[in-house]
Amino acid sequence: MERSKNRYFGERCFIIGNGPSLNGADLDRISGIPSFASNRIYNIFPETSWRPTYYAVFDEGVARREGVVDGINSFGCEMKFVREQGYLKAYRRLTGDICYLHAHDSRKYLEDPKFSTDLRRGVYTIATVTYTLMQIAYHMGFRNMYLLGVDHKYAKTVGRDGIITENDGVRSYFGADGSCGKNMAGASWEMDIAYDYAERISHQLGFRIYNATRGGCLETFERVDFDDVVG
Repeated sequence: MERSKNRYFGERCFIIGNGPSLNGADLDRISGIPSFASNRIYNIFPETSWRPTYYAVFDEGVARREGVVDGINSFGCEMKFVREQGYLKAYRRLTGDICYLHAHDSRKYLEDPKFSTDLRRGVYTIATVTYTLMQIAYHMGFRNMYLLGVDHKYAKTVGRDGIITENDGVRSYFGADGSCGKNMAGASWEMDIAYDYAERISHQLGFRIYNATRGGCLETFERVDFDDVVG
């Protein structure tokens, strides 16, 4: 963490989501630009030669699913970030360069969000690993972050009242059959809290987050055209 602080100061990066709009052709076009990805991103590798520069998984529920650890171990990158507290439960079989970050994980951050500017003091986890990736990117000095594949829509959503709603015709993740996470319900209202705070804090700290996703439902961040960004 000491060596990575402001390593890329002033540069741009891509933060990759796992939404259904994500496609291999777009990922090929950002090869050479630092990028962050998460969870089961390896499922799209057969469609692209692109590989993320950095990777993170902070949900032991995801990591413990069958085949996930093997999938994470199947590719290399500069560093893979995981939750320190989950080592025994999920991450001790990981190989390669692994950084164990202390995660400040509490429901109280839904009422009083926090954003880490220095990973040596840990990272705040609120609802979505995308928020964690933003903090990692900021620590490394990136000041322009472009979201790609962050569709922010799910086949099932769970509201504040705990009621699950099924959204017909909506896929949660990339992949032809949409089977990845088909039984999971996204708490989009919690994610909204994280995204809203990231947008506010970005102005205070002097960095920007842009949404270059093709379509989707995330309107918190300024929309930019992916084709214009990559040229």
